[in-house]
Amino acid sequence: MLDGKYYLADIKNDDDLYLNYCDSLIKACKTDPSRDFPSAIYLEKASFFFHKGLTKFSIKELASAKKELSSIKNDSLENLLFVWLGLVKNYAKQNNEAIYYYKKALQYAKNKNYLHKNHLYLSLPANIADEYQNINQLDSANKYINEAIELYRLNKADLFLGLSLLIKGKIYMKEKKYLQAIESLKKSIPVLIEDENYKTLILVYVRIARCYQAINDKDLSLKHHSNADSIYNVRKIKNRSLNYTFSFLANYHKNQGNLKKQLHYVNKLLDQKEFELTEKNKIQQTFTNEFDIPKLLEERKRIVEELEAKSRRNQFLFICLLGISIGFIFYQVRKNRIQRKRFETLLNKQKKDNESSINTQVQGSRPKLELSESIVTNILKQLEKFEENNEFINVNLNLQNLASKFDTNASYLSKVVNHYKQTSFSNYINQLRIEYCIEQLKNNKLWRKYTIKAIANEVGFNKAESFSKAFYKYTELRPSYFIKELKKTQTSNITNEA
Repeated sequence: MLDGKYYLADIKNDDDLYLNYCDSLIKACKTDPSRDFPSAIYLEKASFFFHKGLTKFSIKELASAKKELSSIKNDSLENLLFVWLGLVKNYAKQNNEAIYYYKKALQYAKNKNYLHKNHLYLSLPANIADEYQNINQLDSANKYINEAIELYRLNKADLFLGLSLLIKGKIYMKEKKYLQAIESLKKSIPVLIEDENYKTLILVYVRIARCYQAINDKDLSLKHHSNADSIYNVRKIKNRSLNYTFSFLANYHKNQGNLKKQLHYVNKLLDQKEFELTEKNKIQQTFTNEFDIPKLLEERKRIVEELEAKSRRNQFLFICLLGISIGFIFYQVRKNRIQRKRFETLLNKQKKDNESSINTQVQGSRPKLELSESIVTNILKQLEKFEENNEFINVNLNLQNLASKFDTNASYLSKVVNHYKQTSFSNYINQLRIEYCIEQLKNNKLWRKYTIKAIANEVGFNKAESFSKAFYKYTELRPSYFIKELKKTQTSNITNEA
């Protein structure tokens, strides 16, 4: 409904139609505010004013949204507010503050995977790059613009890609790579024309003109400055970059001896300067009134309250920290005892005991499988030989190739293992490997010097992480802890013998 009113107002060229509807919604929501409203309406109005070039009014709406969101938890709207604050900070040339707000919103969008779902979030990498190039931090600017270009190509976001190529051109200009800058800037022109973004199109023509001027191509510089001037004459769009155009054209006509044209562009330049000064003062004053003064008053109140509560808070924190510390000590002591007990149990466990844990089901009574007795007996005998020869440490071992080796099929082998070993094939293999590993560590001092990755490879695991998980699953100990305790036991035994 809100979008419908926006388009209707645009068709009828009547902004009040949209704004009055927004105000009626805000009034209705004020009596019964929700998590989203009226904050979302304030942000819509801020967007409307910003795109109309009425930045002062946009800031007032953002201040209202911020006030509403201060008492309601809504991360989504709060981060959209950060994007808009970044945009108006950029307009006021407060670049570091713009970067701060943009980065907060970008981190949120990445965490929530929102980058490709909202055009405001999608614009953030390019906006951050633009701010960094504005303050001449070109390494950071290149980092973010390359990220932006890759993101927009991946998402087929042609408009954002065009704008990012514009920013890349601005960076090339700062690096004095003028030919590359011209190429990148020209690539952005078709997208801007299609989007009817004449304000940015003026900036592009001016930038290209300045690049040609830097490489002493005055004719092409004149051509592109004239393009920017032509758009201004038709659209009457104010743009800071026009300072370069009006100054260039005034000097050009001065050199041509055309005083009338020179005066024309001097007057344009003065009008542009006056507009910039007035607009900047309006924006700065609005920021001060709507954000800075309330923020300072709130900060003063917070400091006073914090000082009053400081002694009580410190006392409470001390008690909490003391309790946490004692609890942590008891936890560590208990944890160490449990781990030590597990280690001693594992150390004293004989290999035959371990093997019996896997083979118990072979000896006991068992229900029959839907396989012939000869197939089952053959597979069990080969499994016994397989275990005795430690063939399970082959890193390339899998169900299919072991079944082929046993001259049977994978389904039969899997069924026999599941039935007689009471576990899956992968668990069966992993348990054999871990038990073999434990025996080697207990009896072979050299193994205790290996890295975890090397031990993992020795017993058939491709990755150290997979080995560590399997080791913990069957022993409830980390392999690093087991090895460390083995070394301690060895040292203790040597000392006792001496």
